[in-house]
Amino acid sequence: MTSPTPSLLQRNLAVIKLRDKALFQRICLPVSDDHIQKDGQGKSHYRIHRTWYPFDLTPDQVQRSLGRLKSSHVFLFGLGRGEQLLALLDTPVESVLAWDRDPWLLRLLLMEHDLTGPLKSGRLRLALGVDLLDAMKDKVPREGLIHPILAGIYTLEFQLLQKGLQEKRALICAGTLFVDDLAEALQDEGYSVLTWDIASLSPEELARTARHFKASLVASINYNPGLAEACRALDLRLVIWEIDPATDTLQPCDPPAEHCRVFTYRRAQVPVYQAAGFPHAEYLPLAANPGRRQPVELSADEQPRYRAPLSFVGASMVAQAQQFREEFITEYCLWKGGSPDQARGAVEAILDKLVQDHREDLTTSRVEEMMDEGMAPFVATMRANPEKPDPIALVSEIVAADKRLVYVANLGQLGIRVWGDKHWQGTQAHGAKYMGNAGHKREITRIYCGSTVNVDIGRIYQTDMVTMRVFDVMACGGFVLTERNEALLELFTPGVEMDCYTTLQELLEKADHYIRNPGEAAAMAARGREAVLRDHTISGRVRHMLDSLSG
Repeated sequence: MTSPTPSLLQRNLAVIKLRDKALFQRICLPVSDDHIQKDGQGKSHYRIHRTWYPFDLTPDQVQRSLGRLKSSHVFLFGLGRGEQLLALLDTPVESVLAWDRDPWLLRLLLMEHDLTGPLKSGRLRLALGVDLLDAMKDKVPREGLIHPILAGIYTLEFQLLQKGLQEKRALICAGTLFVDDLAEALQDEGYSVLTWDIASLSPEELARTARHFKASLVASINYNPGLAEACRALDLRLVIWEIDPATDTLQPCDPPAEHCRVFTYRRAQVPVYQAAGFPHAEYLPLAANPGRRQPVELSADEQPRYRAPLSFVGASMVAQAQQFREEFITEYCLWKGGSPDQARGAVEAILDKLVQDHREDLTTSRVEEMMDEGMAPFVATMRANPEKPDPIALVSEIVAADKRLVYVANLGQLGIRVWGDKHWQGTQAHGAKYMGNAGHKREITRIYCGSTVNVDIGRIYQTDMVTMRVFDVMACGGFVLTERNEALLELFTPGVEMDCYTTLQELLEKADHYIRNPGEAAAMAARGREAVLRDHTISGRVRHMLDSLSG
């Protein structure tokens, strides 16, 4: 009986183990793999947030990148699917030091290509994650070759290569789009910043990164369960900036997280955090990055797309609401027991009535009181289990999605242009014009600048905060019409820097007024930009956070 032939991965790992045992062990650690996939034609795609992008390099891209090389020693920044590396190894190049942040990409490379020859000879060296610091100290002068796609994803690592290491160093948790703005503000304060991918890397790799980078601080947009405990174990201070609602119940931190500072966009969240063992929690409004959001002149080609009397940019929340609805129904059926079909029918009727009743007044959330009327035992059971989602939060998101659809559909009579996910297409029957997804960086700025009126529609249960959209529109010098609440009135004056509404009817009337009187809107927009630049920048907020650490 013959022995099975070792896989490519096994053969490659056997060589790596002989040359670098620590790297071998790290490659074998658990790692997330759900951000890379192949379609039916075998083409690779990479997920950034919730969107999939083509990930394969064309032969022309590879040849153009190699054609500029002049050195026989190369540093490859980003492996991708390995196209550049394989092409390099087919040239007379003497040595290649290939780095990637993502252990799954490295593992895929070793699974799909026989690299035993160049690995044995030392012609190829592999580097992973925080090994980038060692690569920066490599004694062999190397010419850089950059992966054209990953260069835009590994921005913090690329900036580290360009700027070098500073004495102050911070890890920033990978996550939402706002992470880039937070990182930029930390860099402005003199920090070297490195990505800490807490959702994808093993605890061992996260600890290695923190120690080797010699970080003194971790910064995170929103809170992730277990993050406070992980930072405590590594003797790291932690700064949390909460900017989004969460549907998970906040799990207690015991002992209290004295090493952590929490800044939340809602005052109502402060006592929630404090009760959960985060004594240093405070309210801090959101803000804008004037470097990213600023007035721009639209070209003649851009004006047909971005010049509009009325616009809204944002998620419809429909897919999220459908997911939360199913999650709520599943949990209720498990709790109720008996016939699943009967339980499902009952809870679906309750949810449908709750959404319909809210349509009578979409200015105030009544989810909690309405749930108490018939589902109090279920809600209490769910909230008593920290592993379960908060049922009130789930239903609140369902109602919030319905409100957003209703408002945009009604604004269809004024010809609103709506940007976001495909679920907005249904509002076109009411006169809205669906424009597709909006690019977060360049395109949103042009929408805000090109619209006479930018509408802000917040979540129905968050009538105590100012959305990021408000600050961003104002930073662009755009006019924003947003919902009236106390938090807004503390920061801005209606009729001076912006205007606001309470009811749907008031929104319709004011939107129509400013469409007909664009000069009024433009004057307020100019004053609004001045206010944001003076008092509401992300760099100013981050400076406040850092000051709190020293106090």
